[in-house]
Amino acid sequence: MSSYKESLALSEQIEEQAGAAICAFNLGRAYQDLPALRDLAAAEQWYRRDLELTDESDHLGRAQTINQLGLVAYERFLEARAAGAAEAEQLKHLNAALNYYQQALTLLPANAVNDLAVTHNQLGLIYKNAGQTPRALEHYQQSINFKEQAGNIYSAGTTRFNVALMLAQQ
Repeated sequence: MSSYKESLALSEQIEEQAGAAICAFNLGRAYQDLPALRDLAAAEQWYRRDLELTDESDHLGRAQTINQLGLVAYERFLEARAAGAAEAEQLKHLNAALNYYQQALTLLPANAVNDLAVTHNQLGLIYKNAGQTPRALEHYQQSINFKEQAGNIYSAGTTRFNVALMLAQQ
């Protein structure tokens, strides 16, 4: 962690914005993914810093960071649900995740098929958790299409399996 923070400080000192943005993104991932450091508030803070540093014209980079903010919100939803939080609390996080993923979709270039596949898959999860199966199916199908375009047949199959489970639970 200290290496990333030092690298970030040095990048900012020499005005190397792209390098600083990468450090901020990686700090966000560390706080989100590493169990020993897990802190979703810190992850969100670093992703927001990454957005501040990422050039407005870098649509792919911005979309990827916004996707991570969506994942933070979705993970907050999962934690709230597991803790038995009030439905309003759960929906607040689910709606935040939805908004982030929709923002990312507006920025993703048409040739970013892997990122589009992930974003649509996450939107499918959100709509599934909201009980909106038809909307979930739309996004899952788009995710499958993008995964197949990318040649990721295994992942497309996994999504099909998850769709089958969702429909069986209905």
